[in-house]
Amino acid sequence: MPKTQASRRARDYARYTGAPRQLACDVVASLAPGAPLIPTPTQHAQLLFESEIFYQILGTQRHYFEYPLGIRYVEPTADGVRLHLDSSKSLDSLLRGLLPRRVSHNNRKRDEIYGLYGVRICARTDHGIELRRLGQPTSLKLTGLSRRAFARAEAKLLRWAEEDGAEACWRAEGDWTACERQWDVERQPLIYVSTWRDAAWLPSGLLRRLGLLHTVAVPQIVTGHEARLGELWILRLDHFPDTGLRRAELVEALTDPDNGLPLQLQGHRKLVPGGSLGLVLLKAADGTALQLRYDRLDHPVKNRAETCAAIRHRISKITGEAALPPMPDGRASC
Repeated sequence: MPKTQASRRARDYARYTGAPRQLACDVVASLAPGAPLIPTPTQHAQLLFESEIFYQILGTQRHYFEYPLGIRYVEPTADGVRLHLDSSKSLDSLLRGLLPRRVSHNNRKRDEIYGLYGVRICARTDHGIELRRLGQPTSLKLTGLSRRAFARAEAKLLRWAEEDGAEACWRAEGDWTACERQWDVERQPLIYVSTWRDAAWLPSGLLRRLGLLHTVAVPQIVTGHEARLGELWILRLDHFPDTGLRRAELVEALTDPDNGLPLQLQGHRKLVPGGSLGLVLLKAADGTALQLRYDRLDHPVKNRAETCAAIRHRISKITGEAALPPMPDGRASC
C-alpha cells in the first residue's frame, strides 16, 4: 500500500474509532488487501451481542464524562470489539448494565434478569477484562484502567447486588443459572424480537464508530435510547452554548460509502434555542433509522471543573462547520 494511502486510511481509522494515531497506523498496516477499515462482525451472534451492548451503554452512561458515553476509543475486529474507557466512573456504570443479576420482585411471579443474561468474565488482564456469552462466539473487551480498578468496580457491583437481594449470575461457574435459562426459554431478551434482529446492524455499526462523537462531532454530553423495538435509534447531543454543532460533518462521516453505514439523509430541522430541538434523520433502505437530536445546554459542573475543562480542551481541537443541504420542507420527521 502506498505510504500516502496508508496515512490517509490511518487518519480515517482514528477518525471513526477515536484510536491514537500510532494504533491506527498499526491496524492499517496489518489489514489484508481489500479488507474494510471498520469490519462488521463475522458471526451474527456477535452482531446481536453488540446491539445489546450499545443498548446498555445508552441506558447506563448518562453521566458527565470527558469523552461521550465514557468511551475514549474503540477497537473493532471481525471477532469482537474492545472499548477503552475513560474513567472508573464510566466502568462502574457500564458493568451495572452488562453483568447479569437475578432480581426478585414481590409483586411479580417471575424473577427478572438485569444486565446481559449468560454473560461471564472469561479473562482478566493487567488493564481489563473480556466478557463473553456462554456457548456463543461473542467477545467484548473492556480496558483502559488498572486491574485494581476493575476488581474494585466488580466488588462494588457485587456489594450493591447483595444489598439489593439480587443473585450475581455473572459469578456462577460452568453454565447459565436456572433463572437465566428460563429467561432465555421464555424469550425475554429484546434480541429475540424479529424487528430488533433485523435492525441490529445499526447499533453494532454505531458502537464500532463511537469515535465520531468526539473526533467529528463536538457535544459536551451524549445520551440516547431506542424506539420501535430497535428499528429507530435516537442520540441526543447537547452542546455548550458557545460552540458549533457540526451536524453536516457527522452526517458526512456516518453516510460515507466506504467507512460509514448504509444510511441516507432524510431530513433535518434547525435548532431553535428555547424552542424546538435540532433534528437530523438518517434512514436505511430497510426502514431502520437514526435520529440525531441537538440542543444547547450548559450542564452544571459542580465538583466537575476538571472534567469540564477537559471537555472544552477536546472540543477546541475541532474547528469549522459546514451546512447541511436544504430540505424541501426544512424539517426532519420519523
